[in-house]
Amino acid sequence: MTALLLGLLLQVAGALAPPPAAMIEGPEHLSRFFAALGARDASPARGRVRATQIGDSHIAADMWSGRMRVLMQGRFGDGGRGFVFAGKPWRGYWQSHVRGDMQGEWRTDLKSEGLDDGRVGPTTCAIATRDPSATVSVGTALKGDTGRAFSLLDVFYLRQANGGCFEVRADDAGEGTLLGRVSTRGPWPEPDARRFELSSGPHQVVVQPLESGGQSEVRLLGFSLEQPEGAIWDALGINGAQGRALLKQAPDALRRVLTRLDTTLLVVSFGTNELYDKNLGMDAYSQQLAGLLRVLRAGAPQADCLVTGPFDLLKGRRAPAATEAMYAVQRTQSQAAGCAFWDARTAMGGPGSIRAWRRQGLAQGDYVHLTRGGYERIGDLLFEALMYGYQGWRQAAPPR
Repeated sequence: MTALLLGLLLQVAGALAPPPAAMIEGPEHLSRFFAALGARDASPARGRVRATQIGDSHIAADMWSGRMRVLMQGRFGDGGRGFVFAGKPWRGYWQSHVRGDMQGEWRTDLKSEGLDDGRVGPTTCAIATRDPSATVSVGTALKGDTGRAFSLLDVFYLRQANGGCFEVRADDAGEGTLLGRVSTRGPWPEPDARRFELSSGPHQVVVQPLESGGQSEVRLLGFSLEQPEGAIWDALGINGAQGRALLKQAPDALRRVLTRLDTTLLVVSFGTNELYDKNLGMDAYSQQLAGLLRVLRAGAPQADCLVTGPFDLLKGRRAPAATEAMYAVQRTQSQAAGCAFWDARTAMGGPGSIRAWRRQGLAQGDYVHLTRGGYERIGDLLFEALMYGYQGWRQAAPPR
């Protein structure tokens, strides 16, 4: 933490901060992201910068990504909470800087639940119902300042042949003001979104299907709580996921959601579950990662891309045998796809560092997942690396 604060002070003073524990490899691939940060650093600050982090349980926990949200918004302005899943798609689902709930009969459309039809976009997850008494709510957190207010609400849903209608109400102070009604009927299945504008401030919003005699279905993919300007850091994580899950999504479904988010930086954070997959060889993994990055880059052509390597971890008493090979594949495919790369294991201290993190209370007893303090430390390290790259970009950029 001391090194991070010192680095930030040096940046404010105009000097390049000391090199971080692990620098961004290929920072030239983040020029659009850095330019958006520069616009936020201008006087007056202008525009919005959005990072969308996609990954496994490390991202689903939203402690690493939540720390990034705190740091980014503290430096570049609060752009809102960003994207969150609809309701509670699995038991224990929880996200930082937001509150939400669902009532009534909802079906979870998730691979582990037996339904994955490729039409839910980069979350690989949705909830659906035919119950007109069912509700889903989402709102700003009751504590803290991060993502505290929003004035733009995007509701993501699946348009389909038997799609039903739903209404959206702002339930601030129990008033239940109707914001609008939406029909999800369409000639073929495809993700879509409807935007609602509110006064800037904390809000609680409720979505409820309309009566259809049980014949029509409403499938919700998620919400985005935004401000017109500032910084956003989305967390799109699924427990136990491998990157190949996104290859099962229809390319148009990925593209429509990512286009709507208009993200500036895609952060791709898979690898842990691949290391534990004894049936996955590195040749097959290399092809899958190349395909994943190709699909994501095509879905968000306006965005820069950053791949993060897996944390240091143990399988039994040793690191998984494929760890070094996986890191080599990730570096090669990141470069081929025009993505930057960040070595999280080196940032932690290198091979075997998970043991020290465990002794320091930063890692859990499975030597795979981190504690809240550990995830926040990873966030500090990644932010430090990004700010070092950004400061280097600013010094090299021609004056405007």
